[in-house]
Amino acid sequence: MKLPSQLSRFLLLSLGALALGSCGPALTTPSDTDVSGAWVSPGPAAGMTNMAVNLAQAADGSLTGTYTAIGTAGLQFCPATGICTISGTISGSNTVLQVFFVMSDAGDFTGQAIGTTTLRGSMIRITASSAVQFTRP
Repeated sequence: MKLPSQLSRFLLLSLGALALGSCGPALTTPSDTDVSGAWVSPGPAAGMTNMAVNLAQAADGSLTGTYTAIGTAGLQFCPATGICTISGTISGSNTVLQVFFVMSDAGDFTGQAIGTTTLRGSMIRITASSAVQFTRP
């Protein structure tokens, strides 16, 4: 009777190991979708409109780049009298979980790459959170 019991344990452990091994990559693994290049969004999101983003993705999934946008007073560093042009640098990452980047002094984007032509997610700045979609021009 010991053989069936040992065989059952072996099968159970084998199935458990197989299940754990097929869970997928670590969530910090770089995405297969390269988001390098130019992206635009009309906004509004986080006090910005007419956003233009240029991203460069490294092999490890890290993102660097630049942005320009039209900012509004209150959420962005614009004069109290109205709108202004803002620009700066970008840093972030593109992983199997999400695309995330910080637009310096402007806001944070968290979202997903939808194919190779759309980034969809949200922009957060201070207490404002807005849905946003970037597309390739």
